[in-house]
Amino acid sequence: MNGRSDQTARATASAALLIVMVTACSSSASRPQVGAETRACVTHDVSATADAGGASSNGADAASTGPAFTWMTAAPNPIARFEANGAVVGNELWVIGGFSSKDLQVTDRVDIYDPAADSWRPGPSLPGAQTHIAVVAFGDDVIVSGGFVGAFTSARPPTTDAVWRWSAAAATWSMGPPLPTAGAAFASALLGTTFQIAGGLAADGSSDSGAHYVWDLAGAPIWTTAAALPDPRNHGGGAAAGGLFYAIGGRHGWNESSGDVADVDSYDPVAASWTSRAPIPIARSEIPGATSTMEDGRILVIGGSLSGVVPSPDVLVYDPAADAWCALPRLPEPRKGAVAARIGSRIVVTTGSPTSVEPSASTFVGCCL
Repeated sequence: MNGRSDQTARATASAALLIVMVTACSSSASRPQVGAETRACVTHDVSATADAGGASSNGADAASTGPAFTWMTAAPNPIARFEANGAVVGNELWVIGGFSSKDLQVTDRVDIYDPAADSWRPGPSLPGAQTHIAVVAFGDDVIVSGGFVGAFTSARPPTTDAVWRWSAAAATWSMGPPLPTAGAAFASALLGTTFQIAGGLAADGSSDSGAHYVWDLAGAPIWTTAAALPDPRNHGGGAAAGGLFYAIGGRHGWNESSGDVADVDSYDPVAASWTSRAPIPIARSEIPGATSTMEDGRILVIGGSLSGVVPSPDVLVYDPAADAWCALPRLPEPRKGAVAARIGSRIVVTTGSPTSVEPSASTFVGCCL
């Protein structure tokens, strides 16, 4: 999948999918209709209640005749930020690092959202890189890898190969095995017991990398090299489902204006090879913290940055079994660089930027799946 013809075919497929793609769970006349082959994104649960704590309802984008799904405003993050990353630990969402100002100051703060109580509490501050890190939760532990160390205020800061593991039992950070090379803005996910990292920015912080590294967290503390990502890119999303690791979207270099791609590739560790999948509707980047696997095995992608550096309100769902995308009602506001995940029957979306550089503290909760 490295040739110009393959990339052209992917772009054509993405455009064709966009024509038939719509909000599968919405009957809004402003959106095109989902093709008959696309299954609905929402299963209606009449017993579910939209009650994110004392959250206020915002159902303007919910379908009036389709399955019930409503976005609500929930407790804001303690600080405004964007391009943070995140992980779900014990049915709570960790929001980790990120840019804290429009002039790209950074924060090492970790804040933890409890959707049952609609409340936040502080977590353990990051010991190293603050942005563009790869993150996975392994049991109650959180592992962060690579990223940029420092603010982007005067020049791009250095990348790092450092790996840190938060031990819930010991309540402390400790260093893990360093990455084979420094890098940032990867696609990453936990596949079984393996921490998968692919693509991203190379050690120089500017060129695309196709590197693919794997650490079996149940084995020795060492990274191994796996088959390279077919189309090297950065700022895409990563997820694991059905025994496969997925790299979704992203962009080339720092060209956020016109460098976004719609590619979706899956890696099979048994075959040790990558396969091209249905492209995401509309090429996008800035989705590492907003891409995750849901309990039913589907993959959730929230928002992102579209061509022209336009934040997106899209809420997209990929079904690996059908190799097809559908959509949920859009966010109340567009977001790039958000942190999002499904927890129970709800989708939690927090932070990100509605304007590309202005950080937000807002939290939205979508109910119910």
